[in-house]
Amino acid sequence: MKKTVVQGIVIILIMAFKRYKIHVLNSSENQWLKEIDVGFVDVLLNYIYFLLILSFAKGFIFFWYRKSKKIDPQKTDNIIFGLNNIHVLVVGVVTVLTGIALMGIDVKAFFASLSIIAAAIAIISKDYISNVIGGMLIAFSSDINIGDYIKVGANKGKVIDMSITMFSLLTDDDDVVIIPNNMVYALDVINYTKRAIKKTSIEFEITLEAISTVSQLETDLVATLTEFDRIIQSDSYNLKAVGIKKDYIEFKFQYILDIPDREKEKDIRKKVIRRVVQIIKKVDPVES
Repeated sequence: MKKTVVQGIVIILIMAFKRYKIHVLNSSENQWLKEIDVGFVDVLLNYIYFLLILSFAKGFIFFWYRKSKKIDPQKTDNIIFGLNNIHVLVVGVVTVLTGIALMGIDVKAFFASLSIIAAAIAIISKDYISNVIGGMLIAFSSDINIGDYIKVGANKGKVIDMSITMFSLLTDDDDVVIIPNNMVYALDVINYTKRAIKKTSIEFEITLEAISTVSQLETDLVATLTEFDRIIQSDSYNLKAVGIKKDYIEFKFQYILDIPDREKEKDIRKKVIRRVVQIIKKVDPVES
């Protein structure tokens, strides 16, 4: 909030200088001040003035929004990310236009004469534009939020950051995967956090010779997880075959945690996978 107040004071000072800039420059005893191009100063002041007003408005909106939603100043949500994206986009466009104006080029005439080039630029940057639009749509929707555990294509992880062109996933292996925003609308997306029933799945393959029956395999895996009985719903275990090949079967072992816990899920997954390896190698769990 202090930053917003300071910006407000600077805005007032710039307004005062803008009003009397010609008088100040002409009445100055310094010759170099008198030689300054008033038009150049005017464009530069307008640019700074606009950025300060934009930043002041953003700070005020964020302060009001956080207070009304009771959001901690150190935390954020999709609306804040969306407004930040708009702020970055507007600042970028205005900076380019200001640079053109500072070079003494008429902005309207410049763009009118560069219609063909502008079309070529639009074609070249279509992926970037697509990512920006995708970022806006994601930011102002409730489909994906910071902290959600999602799967985009073959990538699965927790959303840790969102920007104007991409977002970041922290995978179970603690790798950070950067995904362009437009991929959300090009690939299949699963948001595990949004599910009413938070069922966890562990997929694996096992040879036909390693098991006698599917029910026996399920009983074996359930027995392996007895130490997690207090956090797993007892009637939620389910082992199903999702694919039968010539030499092996693809299985999906599912269960439901009473309270979602990513660390516990990692421990359970590790336990199940190790037991599957033991079964394949015909090792008794007591021996390991």
